Parts: sequence; C-alpha cells; structure tokens
Amino acid sequence: MSAFLRNLMLLTATAAVFIPGAVHAQITMSATYYTIAESDQDTNHLAGGVFNNEVQSGLGPDGLPLLNTAAYGCTSNCFTNTPLPQDVTASGQLTWWSPSLNKGGAGGASDVVQTGTGTISLPYSNGSFYPSNGTGSNDANGFQSAVFSTVLDVPTAEAVSFNIGADDVAFVYLNGVNVCDLGGIHGDSPGTCTSGILNAGDNTLELFYADLEQTGAALTFSVNTAGITGAPPATGNAPEPATLCLFGLGLAGLRFVRRRQTK
Repeated sequence: MSAFLRNLMLLTATAAVFIPGAVHAQITMSATYYTIAESDQDTNHLAGGVFNNEVQSGLGPDGLPLLNTAAYGCTSNCFTNTPLPQDVTASGQLTWWSPSLNKGGAGGASDVVQTGTGTISLPYSNGSFYPSNGTGSNDANGFQSAVFSTVLDVPTAEAVSFNIGADDVAFVYLNGVNVCDLGGIHGDSPGTCTSGILNAGDNTLELFYADLEQTGAALTFSVNTAGITGAPPATGNAPEPATLCLFGLGLAGLRFVRRRQTK
C-alpha cells in the first residue's frame, strides 16, 4: 500500500476527533401542537398561583394528566383551589391536549385543535409560546398547548434533574410517573425538579404544556444531569449530519482504493 493511501485511511479513521463542531450529546423531543379556543370554559378564569399538586402521579387511560382532586381518587395533598378545571373526562383526564376528548366548547363541542408537529432540541426556551406552533406574537386568537416526548438514554442508574419554567402549566412525566408539577395560572415561573433513581437505558419522557390565560405565554425546559442523551423513537436511529459526512468521506476513500486496485 502506498504512503498516500495509508495517509488517506488514517485521515478517514480520525476525522471524528478533529472535525470542528463534531457531534455532541444532545436531547431532541417530538412536539405536537394544539390551539385552545378563546371561548373554552377553562380559559381566563382558573385559580391563580403556582401549585405543585394539580395532577396525580400517573397518567390516565388515554395517556393524559389526571386532575388531582377528591372526585378522581385523591386522598391527601389534593388540589382544591377554585375554580377547578372543567375540561376533564369521566376519569379526570385533562383534555387541553386532546381534540377528540375535549368538550369545552358550546354544546360540548371540542375547543382544541391540533395544528402541527415538529421537533425541539434541549435546552429549550421560548418566551412567546403563542399559536400557532409556538411561533405567534400573542394569544388573541387562541391559547397554545403542546405535548413533547422523547426517550432518554440514561447511562447509569441515577436520578435526573430538570429545569422547567412556564406560563402557565407544565407537567413532566418519566416512564408515566409525574416528576414536575408546575400547575396553576401564573406568569413565567421557573423551577427545578428531580426524578427518583432511573434504570440505566431507555426511559420515556413526556412534557405537557398549556397556556390558559391572557397575557403571556412561555416555556423553558432542560435536563441538568450530564451524560443524558435522547431522541424520539421515530428519529432515534437517524444519523447525525457529521456522522453522514464521515460516512461519505469513508466511501470516497474506498472508491479511490478500488479504482487504484483495478488499474
């Protein structure tokens, strides 16, 4: 093998180390966006303040947060501030994220419309989280809600810490268990929360957000614990751009070697 070919193969093998801006660990989340109508029965009049007991520890049968009141099985630390949300199913699921289950409009019609999907990267911060899809300038034509989800890859059994802030509600669930309960109607209110010990490997993360009162809408979310990566299941195996670049460089080198050998 010539010295030129040896140098080319060495360059290909070590490119991942020396290419500026090489792939860094990151977390991406899928996003599903909804708009809640201005006329919805839960907008502009729910209890004000920051509450850490608005939802129960688990998700409901349709995968939605459960209102934490005595009517839905709460026996201690129940959410009692009034007026209470009314957009709930018979089992107590909050329907700000469900066009099919929401009955908050006139005559029991749905006041929730899905408007789009997308992907966000953490850390995420949006101080104007208005319709549509978190890109608007105000809430004069509806209130933004959204569900974000991903699968976290936790390298070792450990607790995971989050930064979260919202105007208004934001609920975080890990493997279906609530770890952040930022409830109530309030201005942008930051905070932190920490999970219990998670198993190493894949752990499902879901974030439910809803703005329910004029004015103001904001969402901030990040993972504080080092070494955690994550991607939605549908995109978890997609190669990163830098990985694709290296793959292409390697193929180019192989084609060059093949042409040399066939001459």
